[in-house]
Amino acid sequence: MPFAYYDRLSPRQKKIYQASDRIARVQLPAPEALWPAVAELRGALASASRPATQRAAAGLMAGVHHQLGVPPVDLVLLAARPSRSWGELHGLYEPPERGRKPRITLWMRTAQRRQVVAFRTFLRTLLHEVCHHLDYELLDLADSFHTEGFYKRESSLFAQLVPEGKPRAATFEEWAAQPADERMRRLARTPDQLAAALTAARGRELDRRPAPASWAPVEILAHVLDSEELFVLRLQAMLTMTEPALYEAGPADRWAVERQYLRWDGAAALAAFRIRRGETLALLMGLAAADWERGARHPVRGRMTLDTLVSIMAWHDDNHHEQLTRALEGKP
Repeated sequence: MPFAYYDRLSPRQKKIYQASDRIARVQLPAPEALWPAVAELRGALASASRPATQRAAAGLMAGVHHQLGVPPVDLVLLAARPSRSWGELHGLYEPPERGRKPRITLWMRTAQRRQVVAFRTFLRTLLHEVCHHLDYELLDLADSFHTEGFYKRESSLFAQLVPEGKPRAATFEEWAAQPADERMRRLARTPDQLAAALTAARGRELDRRPAPASWAPVEILAHVLDSEELFVLRLQAMLTMTEPALYEAGPADRWAVERQYLRWDGAAALAAFRIRRGETLALLMGLAAADWERGARHPVRGRMTLDTLVSIMAWHDDNHHEQLTRALEGKP
């Protein structure tokens, strides 16, 4: 499919563009052999270490190039992305020049908040620049254009390196290393994800537990709503008091029994959660930068900041979205 800039290309460039657009996939011979390198990259980003991230990214990229039999590329990893009026530069591929090997430059922190780029975003950026290299060295194209085929090739590599396009749920520590914007995006998509899970499992009984010790779907939805109420109370306490003492919520299973989650209306719980989450996001989006460092004392975690609490919320969403999906499939 030609993009808008296609009409400005020369006849020769249009021919190259069309050739690129026809190629929708790059197949790795043994993608599973690179999964440990992907996990290493995830961990390096979570540690916020630039040397570790550069080593992990370079190792993964070298593995991709080795499997595809293409020449190596130099990798340069810099700190915060450069930005202009048009936005932030995520990555840059430079073809070989004057005896220099081709080079990929990446940035591991966002331009505005200087926070570590999310794992999926970073990996996609790396693969995007790798695809430019493959255009020249694997596909023998005389130029590298952003075509629909190009983006499909990038996605094909990502799907092979992150099986089924669904990486394991991030740990709390990994969410804590992500930029606040990435965590906010995670919180924003949760209501739709939960609704999509219910739609996909239409007809299943929401009060049926997949195993005696596992929660039924309606219990999960009720817990998500109750948890949101608790999170909001803690956010408000941090914003209105100086280092307030937070109480321990107690075992979640006790919530389910005492509040009789099995008798709740699952659809109503989800609708209420959607409204409450919207209010939570509005509160968070209105915060000043200094507010994210406001703290409180937790009986188990010790001192925690508002930023830490939002990381817990993102992890909590991941955990219960997966739990709901399993429960709807009849899996404990």
